[in-house]
Amino acid sequence: MKAAQLRHQSDSRYCFVVEDGRLLLRLAIDRDVNVTSVKVTFGPPQGFNKRHQDQEMFPRYDDGDFIYYETILEARPSRFYYIFKIEENGEKYIYDENGLAKTFNFELAFLSAFQMIAENRADFTLPKPSWQGRVFYQIFPERFACRGNPKDKPYVNRDWNSTRLGGMPPAFIGGDIWGIIDKLDYIESLGTGAIYLNPIHPSLSNHKYDVLDYFGVEEAFGGKEAFHQLIQKAHERDIKVVLDMVFNHTSAQHPFFKDCLEKGKDSPYFDYYFIHGDKPNYGLRNYDCFAEVRDMPKLDTSNPKVQEYLISVASYWMKEFNVDGFRLDVCEGVSHEFWTLLKMALKKINPDVYLLGEIWMNSESYLGPNQIDGLMNYPFLGAISNYVLGNNDADKTAKVLSGLLTRYKQGNVLMMLNLLSSHDIQRFIRLCGGDKSKFLCAYAIMFAFPGMPSIYYGDEIFLDGGGDPDCRRGMPWNSSEFASQEHAVFKQLGQLRKHRKELQFGEAFLSEENGLLHLKRVYGGQEISLFINLTPNPISIDGQPILSYNHKDGVLGPSGFLFC
Repeated sequence: MKAAQLRHQSDSRYCFVVEDGRLLLRLAIDRDVNVTSVKVTFGPPQGFNKRHQDQEMFPRYDDGDFIYYETILEARPSRFYYIFKIEENGEKYIYDENGLAKTFNFELAFLSAFQMIAENRADFTLPKPSWQGRVFYQIFPERFACRGNPKDKPYVNRDWNSTRLGGMPPAFIGGDIWGIIDKLDYIESLGTGAIYLNPIHPSLSNHKYDVLDYFGVEEAFGGKEAFHQLIQKAHERDIKVVLDMVFNHTSAQHPFFKDCLEKGKDSPYFDYYFIHGDKPNYGLRNYDCFAEVRDMPKLDTSNPKVQEYLISVASYWMKEFNVDGFRLDVCEGVSHEFWTLLKMALKKINPDVYLLGEIWMNSESYLGPNQIDGLMNYPFLGAISNYVLGNNDADKTAKVLSGLLTRYKQGNVLMMLNLLSSHDIQRFIRLCGGDKSKFLCAYAIMFAFPGMPSIYYGDEIFLDGGGDPDCRRGMPWNSSEFASQEHAVFKQLGQLRKHRKELQFGEAFLSEENGLLHLKRVYGGQEISLFINLTPNPISIDGQPILSYNHKDGVLGPSGFLFC
């Protein structure tokens, strides 16, 4: 065994508080190591040589490369030293900050032992109980629903069911917030516990990511009156509302940038942006933009004046409208300092505020009690896509999903927004080639997986769509799919997630069994299992069905699932 075959770091995803001050320790060991025993030796810094104790660690996750051994320290000081004792084929090793050794000098523990301080509750990365396990429903406001006839709106330039959604001028079909209010009973029927709204601010576009007024609500959507009512009526149903905020950039028509265009360096907003030269030139695009789009000039979120302004924006929506949280667009483009200042300010208004970041890659540095709570979990989408497409079998998929559960501290893992479709990518039914059975299997996994599942409007009736803007079609409320067996199954999945605490709060165990993907959740002495069959063969399986698809007489058919 070599030190390179081991992974651990204090105060990280390998060592963190889980609840009630208890500490979870995690040691990753290369799968090729023939481990026979793993223990942690821990105790207080003062007198560690005499006052230490051993605790057994057990294999918990397998990501295909490493086995993750875990234990939770029930009784411990808030400051402590610890080392690992590993046995391989009868050989005993010590693993500490200095690496791998045969012995450990307790008298010199201060030089080599791992150390952890866990006494400041404000630093604990814990899940938010009022959010944990909720089902999200994502709505693109311009395309979801309209109160009245959208053709009566003078700005509408496409039919509701049009698929010609690109090009110029921007396509508008007439969706509004009043329409969302009218559909709240339907949204609730899906098991929804939170609504995530794409931007609602005044803008020249249909997507509203080029903001003109951060303190306004698009009048075509119904203005502030409609948004007030949406929040009120959603809260009456115990549905939280998350508002999409764009702090990475503004519209080029925003008053701040227009002032820069007119006055150049004499504008008080000149240093709000990254302008190269004495004056921004729209034609030359001599300023930093989002994705090189000249209509979206990038803000300097390290500038204290920009920070103060944007914090006032988010504070306004919480104080005036009682918004519960924010989805933060292009999160990685904004400074860590700003996210820290924002979180501190918003927690003073509502300690339970939820910040959801749009980051597509591994993003541990953005997560924590004083920054972002969770991320749009695109790596989860990647794992499920590879499974559905046949690139990975059940065993590989179990390992990849297990790896996602070890990627961050548990508190952040449980705050991830798991998704299969969004406004930025092709709809998942398109990836499935229109196969509703595979689609339902994928959604069954998402509803059973730790974190918070997200339904992108229309997925529940298998609305098709390619990449942006085709994934933003109008919701077809006259679709025959609302009466289909598959839609009924989809609604049952949402309700199952809403009402089973095992699926909301339980520990997760992933494995492959006889070609099936097995995901088990355990909570309060109760457990529920999900089996997925994406093989071409029917497979016999025991278990009392709770909810199933393509399962009969103890046999799970191809592209079928079973909750039991």
